[in-house]
Amino acid sequence: MDVKPIPGLEHLPYAEVWFHEVDDERWREASAKARELGKPGLEVWTTDRTPEVAEFFVERGYEEVRRYVISELDVAAAPDLGAPAFEVVTLGERPELASSLYQIARESYPDQPGRSETSIGPAEVWRSWGLEPHEPDAYFVALDGNEVAGYGFLALEDGVWTHGFTAVARARRGRGVAGAIKRAQIDWARQNGVSALRTATEVRLTQMRSLNRDFGFLPLFEEIVLRGTAASP
Repeated sequence: MDVKPIPGLEHLPYAEVWFHEVDDERWREASAKARELGKPGLEVWTTDRTPEVAEFFVERGYEEVRRYVISELDVAAAPDLGAPAFEVVTLGERPELASSLYQIARESYPDQPGRSETSIGPAEVWRSWGLEPHEPDAYFVALDGNEVAGYGFLALEDGVWTHGFTAVARARRGRGVAGAIKRAQIDWARQNGVSALRTATEVRLTQMRSLNRDFGFLPLFEEIVLRGTAASP
């Protein structure tokens, strides 16, 4: 069982764990491991494919804090939405742009719904998980003239190509930056023989969910995140 501090929210009194079925004994085991980490609470991830799991935790005082729509795109069937509003390059093409991404990451992670307390740490820490593990040729950077406007990457997870975190500078939001990045990612997928792309979108991000629909993403299921007190010893 993988019970760990919440990435970016390690200072909170919760440990993160996944549940795919109702299991009181496993809850108590996860709770014990959380206390070993100095965490009196759990942040439980589950999906609406097993609604009884969320019900189990709600009955024990847990509250839903976030919910993500998991959608998938048939790359070959993606519509042509025209030219992007911004130039998009990859870090493989422009590696010197990497140094400009940290500040955008810093302001974008806590701007996510339900993640206002997120701290990504110093630049070198963020680079170790937010930059260096990812393929430069699948790491996309949107430019507004000579300045970086946003970034997003694709990642292969358990055989599925997935849209990783997309970050847009606060001053440039609402101008089509995220759409330009997504166009570039879909074009890359098409050119590299990727048949499908998945994305996770918090339900409160209505503009991004609308953008996903425009591109042809179809919802598959929802991930549910709940927080509550660990089971008593």
